Amino acid sequence: MQSKIQNLLKDKKSVIIFGVDGVLARMEFGEHTHSINDEETWDKLIESGIELYQDVRPFKTMQNFLKGKNMDNIYVITKVTNNKEFLQKLSFLKSNYNIKEDNCYMVFKDKDKLLLIDEIKEKYPDLDDKYIIFVEDSIDTLNYVMLNSEYSTMHISSFLE
Repeated sequence: MQSKIQNLLKDKKSVIIFGVDGVLARMEFGEHTHSINDEETWDKLIESGIELYQDVRPFKTMQNFLKGKNMDNIYVITKVTNNKEFLQKLSFLKSNYNIKEDNCYMVFKDKDKLLLIDEIKEKYPDLDDKYIIFVEDSIDTLNYVMLNSEYSTMHISSFLE
């Protein structure tokens, strides 16, 4: 079966919700690895005030995709460990993607992303659920949304050429 998700992405009425890490932000936090390997170290770095997202590179493909989009219909839901991390991500999103701060949400557990997608959907009561598109890198999170809603789901790899 041929996927029709690309057609939905092009539709002006679609609402697109992105994750951050691995979706809009490259995962390049470890010296020779994609990430810092334990949450305790990550939490300490965030709490100490180190700007972990200051040097994170955005994806040019995603920047180009968002050019010309109605930014009122672009949202972000990101998992964080605390509010300081969320503020760092907001700064990254604003400077690299011009995503509206009011359209950015944080969760502490990936499964809570669906609750926020539901809240976003309430802003568009006449929009068919399939036009709510969730773009993420975590298969587990995508599967959870897919199995518990009628929203469209898309893995970030679909943007790769």
